Amino acid sequence: MMQSYDFQNNIGFIVNRTAKAFVKALDSELRQTVGVTIGQWKVMVMLVNQNGLTQKDIADRLWLESPTLIPILDKMEKDGLLVRKVDSVDRRINRIYRTDRADKLWDKMIECAFKIRQVSAKDIPEENINITKDVLEKIWQNLRLEFDVDNTVASNSMAIGSISESPASDKINAAAAATTTTTTTTTTVRSTRGKK
Repeated sequence: MMQSYDFQNNIGFIVNRTAKAFVKALDSELRQTVGVTIGQWKVMVMLVNQNGLTQKDIADRLWLESPTLIPILDKMEKDGLLVRKVDSVDRRINRIYRTDRADKLWDKMIECAFKIRQVSAKDIPEENINITKDVLEKIWQNLRLEFDVDNTVASNSMAIGSISESPASDKINAAAAATTTTTTTTTTVRSTRGKK
């Protein structure tokens, strides 16, 4: 007799399903409202946090392979959202910068993330949201100590933080939450694959 396993009630399954719902909802909202994809949005978050990153920097922070990132950057450059400039020290390296057009769209992107945050947290007390975040952080730390799990985005200064009372800070935290939640889940799944 084989042991049964309630996969759908497993915390990993629930977190992954929720992260995918975040991705789908935010991608839909960004496409409708701003005309960008969630992939482009993630690049924007990185560049808003630190303009002039290299392609490798962005790929590493988003846990993407270069072949996956290149078409996203190409499309953003074509749409006038970023420019590539040769590094002043090493001409083999391109640095990536936001454009004025991208900066003008940023507030709309933040509004999209804020909307998804509001919808997702509807009828859930803020105290429960904070407990959930603390629990997920602890789960990540436990996995990090036991397995070769790391998440470059966690060091990003736009990582999920406490929710401030001010609307502006709330919007930034919502934006960070939408990006970091999905990336953290993907990171955990990727890093623990092949270790079973």
